[in-house]
This record gives sequence, structure tokens and C-alpha cells, in this order.
Amino acid sequence: MVVKLVNLFKWHTEAHYSSLQLKPSNFANALAKNLPIARFIKEHSKGNCPIILDSEKVETNKSGDIGTFRTKTGGTSKEPKVVLRTAQSWVNSFEVINAFHKGKENYLIFGNLTHSLALYGILEALYLGHNVHQVQQLRSKDELKALVQFKPTFVYITPTQIRFISSYFIILPNVSNVFIGGGRLNSQTREMAEKIFPYAVINLFYGSSETSFVTVSDSATPIGSVGKAFPNVNIKIEENGPYKNRIWVKSDYLFLKYAQGSNRNLIWRDDWLTISEYGTINTDGYLFLISEGSPRITIADKTLEAYEIEDRLKTVENVIDAAVWTVENKLSDYRIEAAVATKGYVYSEPLYGILKEINPVFKPKKIHKVNLNDWPLLASGKTDLRTLKSRFHDQ
Repeated sequence: MVVKLVNLFKWHTEAHYSSLQLKPSNFANALAKNLPIARFIKEHSKGNCPIILDSEKVETNKSGDIGTFRTKTGGTSKEPKVVLRTAQSWVNSFEVINAFHKGKENYLIFGNLTHSLALYGILEALYLGHNVHQVQQLRSKDELKALVQFKPTFVYITPTQIRFISSYFIILPNVSNVFIGGGRLNSQTREMAEKIFPYAVINLFYGSSETSFVTVSDSATPIGSVGKAFPNVNIKIEENGPYKNRIWVKSDYLFLKYAQGSNRNLIWRDDWLTISEYGTINTDGYLFLISEGSPRITIADKTLEAYEIEDRLKTVENVIDAAVWTVENKLSDYRIEAAVATKGYVYSEPLYGILKEINPVFKPKKIHKVNLNDWPLLASGKTDLRTLKSRFHDQ
């Protein structure tokens, strides 16, 4: 079936979009002409917007579908996959998030629209009738100045973006709600978020491009948990067998299928979906993840999660971010290398010293220092591990 672009998302007449990349008059003209949200974003993202209509017939038993579109996943080390979903699957969650609002909000969104979190946040704001400001260049002083002047009140952000902003000592006191997704939030990064957004409720959510929202935290969420099931989401944990503790999700927010690429870890069973991540749920309904999205390194029959090295490196003074990867070694299975994003001088001794309690087999043979301005980021706001690794793996 062919779906007209106008049918994808409704435009709220009280919405307002701003960006340093867009002239205010362009938005005013779009609003005056009642230009469809999807078309407006597509025209002003210079071909980098993943809102693509599908002429193929999509088999779905969901009623009230208002068209399908594509967006990309945000993995750090593999080629992004293209996700096909219905517009209604996002509209369903827009209406849930609306309960968090305290009136008309000023949304702040980071990154370009090739990644689903940025695209989702902008569409949500425009659909619900809020103001939204998009920051496309996180390292730009003009962009950072503009986001402060915007006086945001509602923010979608990733842990990596938090660490970058913290390096500029920015404080945003008007923000009342922050939604953090797209990676692990360790205690250090959470403290950074609390300094940037001193009066905000910090909401950690767990999900993926395929599942959308799965859980969201609240003020009572215990340390280490990603919260309880997002409204209208069902979660079950596999209890026995070789895949014990595997997480399964059922909701109205799930994607349809991959339009490009595949994922051997993704499995459908009737209306239930798993991306083969693991966790446990306590008696109060809080989900605790086991190695959320972190690469697992196995050397000499020993296993370690990459974040166990990365989190230690991030505690060193002037280190803003860190990444770990394996390189094939002719003499053994693999060797480990790491890189740190630095702002200011970083001595090598504390980098290696902070890892003294790590099993020697997992200690990086090299720790590369990369200036923060040269640290590669994906559109999703995560570290571009493929690009980072390619700079050093032949050395």
C-alpha cells in the first residue's frame, strides 16, 4: 500500500521548532501552510532524515495504523540496521510521555535525525504542541550557547552526550525532566547529569530502536535498576534452560521488521520480542539488566564485560569517555586495546594504574589518547567504535 506523507504524523499548531541550521522564517512558512511534520523534517534535514515511505504491503494486525516509516539503529560497533515501524507505534508512546509534562515544554534534542532517539524526540514535541530545539553539533560553541539561551525544560539525551556537555561546565536550571537512554548510566555519569540539570527528575529508560520504551525509572528505583515496565508494556523473563534470564517484551511500541540488515539475536514468538538481552525482575517489579548492551570479551576461557574497563578509565582526571575493543593476535586469541577521550593533559600512569585490579589477561596492551574534539560520535550520540578502532588497529 502507498501511504501519503501527510498521514504519518499530525502537526500541532502550537508547536515550534528551532535549530541553528534553520532560518526561523522557514518554520513559520511551514506552519502557515500546514506542511506535514514528516515533509518539513525531510526537507530541512538535507536528505539525512530516515522518514521513508514504504510502497510494500506490510502485514500487521494492529488497527489504526497511520503509515510506516524507517529509521536506523544506533549500535557502536556494527553497521546500523534500518528499522521499519508504524507511525502509530510512536504516537502511542507520545501520549504516555505527555503525562510527564507540566505545561508547554521546551524540548532539547541532541544529534541528527538519522538516529531514532533524536527523530523520536522532535516528532513527539511537534505532535504534542511543544517547543523543540535541536543541537546538531555537540562540539560547536555557537550550538552550546544557543541551547543555554533556549532555556530547555525537557531533555532527551544519551550518557555519552552527558559526558561531553559536562566538560563545558554547562548548567541548565530550567530543566524539570531528563530522559536518558542509549547506554549504561554509571554513577559518575549520573552525578554529571545531576550537576547539569540540578532541579530535574532524572528518568533512565531502557529500550532499543526495535522495542522503543521497555522500562522507565522513578524516584523509588533502586540503584542498578532501569525501572519498572513502561505503561502498556509487558515483560517476562525466561526462567529455565540455556537462555535463562532472557528478556521478552510485548507492547504496542514494537517495530515491524528490519527493512535492511538482520540481527541473529532478535527473535519473535507470537507477539513477544527479544533482542537477547538478559535481566531479572525483583518482587517490586524493578528490572535489573545483566550486561546491558556491553560487549563481552572472552580470552583464554575467561570473560569480562567491556564496561568494567571503560568505567574505570572514565574516573581518571580529564578523561571524558573511554572505549575498549579486541584485536586479533597472532600469538594468542586476542589482545585488548583502549582509547580515552581527553580534555586537558592525561598522564599514562594513572590510566594503567586504575586497572591494576583487572585480571592481567584483560589489561589493555595500549591505551590511546584522543582529543575530545577528535572523538568520533555516531548520530545516536554513542561512540563510533568502528571509526575509533580503525585509527589504531594496524599499529
